Amino acid sequence: MERKKIQLLFQEEDSQLVGAICDDIELCQKINYPVYSIFYPPHIIKKLCELNIGGINFSFLGLKKECEKKMVAFYPASIEKKELFFPVKLFKVENKSKFKTLEHKDYLGAILALGIKRELLGDLITDSNSCYGIATDEVFGLISLNLTSVGKNPVQVEEVRIEDIPELKYENIIDTVSSLRLDNIVPVLLKNSRSFSLNIIQNGDIKLNYEIEKSKNKILKVGDVITIKKVGKFVLSELLGQTKKDKIKILIKKFV
Repeated sequence: MERKKIQLLFQEEDSQLVGAICDDIELCQKINYPVYSIFYPPHIIKKLCELNIGGINFSFLGLKKECEKKMVAFYPASIEKKELFFPVKLFKVENKSKFKTLEHKDYLGAILALGIKRELLGDLITDSNSCYGIATDEVFGLISLNLTSVGKNPVQVEEVRIEDIPELKYENIIDTVSSLRLDNIVPVLLKNSRSFSLNIIQNGDIKLNYEIEKSKNKILKVGDVITIKKVGKFVLSELLGQTKKDKIKILIKKFV
């Protein structure tokens, strides 16, 4: 197995994480059977998509296609993708209180307070008075048995189907910029000055397609994902044409 190739690709990552990826691939090669990982963040998924290991394929599963955290299946090329069976459960946590609403951070905090490691849990989506998530089989068992309240609110946990998971919600932002450079887009997202935005970029608080981007001159394209620390995640969704003053009208979607 080309461990050095993997280490080179992931050289900026934690050595334990790189070791876990190598171990999973080696185990898959040894037993000639699918091996399933923890939930990896998007920058790891992106690098795995660049990896080419002879005889081994990769498949990814998250709560929704657009969600960030995904479980990886390492499987022999002799096995078809449709034969994979990810060891996960989709679930819903329903807030039974009519008096106090709950936020994403409330649900996540309550689940992690059960002693569950973050990497064994995928993304969470809040909708109306409920939260939807994906976790390993074992973690779902712990959640369903032990999560009876979030804060002081009583909750009910149940397994659901993929059809029950709501779509991600977005807030549309329409504005004009002189160019698609990062230092022109970020002020729109922050609703702040260009000088303030430049400081945010230089501080390394901006991720472009899940990797830190400090170049203010970087040109964005449709589909690019911009993440701003402590602010949120955005996608450059569409170019809507040019104004009479030759500015570019853009549509940006903010994940909410």
